[in-house]
Amino acid sequence: MAATVAGGICASQREATAAPIPRPAPTTTPKPIDDWTMHTALGLDMGVGSTISVYNENGGPSATLFYTSLRGTYDLPHHFQGLLTLRQWWLPSSNHATMFGVGARYEPFVYSYGRVFFDAALGPTSTSFAWAFGYDLGGGMEFELPDAPGFGLGPYLRYGSVVNPDRRDSDDGRAWNIGVSFTYHFGRAAAGASSEPEHRATPRGSFHISIPDTDRDGIADDEDQCRDTPAGPHPDPFRPGCPEADEDGDGVPDNVDACPVTPPGAKPDPKRPGCPFIDSDGDGISDADDSCPTRPGPASPEPSKNGCPDLRKPHVVVAPPPPSAKDEAIAPKPVKKHHVARPPEGQEGQ
Repeated sequence: MAATVAGGICASQREATAAPIPRPAPTTTPKPIDDWTMHTALGLDMGVGSTISVYNENGGPSATLFYTSLRGTYDLPHHFQGLLTLRQWWLPSSNHATMFGVGARYEPFVYSYGRVFFDAALGPTSTSFAWAFGYDLGGGMEFELPDAPGFGLGPYLRYGSVVNPDRRDSDDGRAWNIGVSFTYHFGRAAAGASSEPEHRATPRGSFHISIPDTDRDGIADDEDQCRDTPAGPHPDPFRPGCPEADEDGDGVPDNVDACPVTPPGAKPDPKRPGCPFIDSDGDGISDADDSCPTRPGPASPEPSKNGCPDLRKPHVVVAPPPPSAKDEAIAPKPVKKHHVARPPEGQEGQ
């Protein structure tokens, strides 16, 4: 009985020891809901510049001005954003130009540390003298602040124009300014706040330019001087994307072809690329290397004697062998002629 109780106690202790210690579930921050607010941004532009042409009949050219702008944007496909803005040009003296505009903002290049932007807006514009029509163009770059997700700032350059801002003058008002752009994007801020520091959300993909390669030889068309002809295995070092010239079409480029206008044929010369093997005297030496192409001779390390016969050896006349019995048997036999005496004249009929 005691043993049974002791065994149960030991088993209970083993089970208690083997039981895993519960770990707290990892805490994760829920992702923000992707609604219209996540695609919205607010911005402020502030700068200084000068007028290029007069804004009224009493103004002077190249006068200093101050510029402020409030804007709201909404993300659209392909790096575009819709834009609503309130532009204010603080002009010399007591004059001003205030534009209520609509437009677009384009971000062609997006990096992990910032983005390049271009924007344009147009709309009705009020001056101290009349209502007119104005427009504004600008571009710059905003840098992301790592400790403030969604917040970016950077330099910009702008040009603005108001059509006939003073009815007493027919000139349009034009001005430029340079300053700093501030933007707070709610979507990027929410994505940066919900991500862990070591896994910070990556900004949108950057803009890539794809240049076609018509002949598919690895050289883009903007640098390929032969867009419709592949460079092939022997590219021209002086003309990117072009093959070396091969006038006889034997596959050996002219710059290394010893016979650029003659194909090698069925029997090429092993020592002269692109040339046929021609041996007129049949001594095994190509006519191109044979100093005596019409007289057979041995090969020689001296080019002037290569393939030529050795003239220093005397010409030895070999005597024919003595006749044999077989020769005697088959030799023609001499013919013996018999002379018959003719009778003297006058006695022929007797």
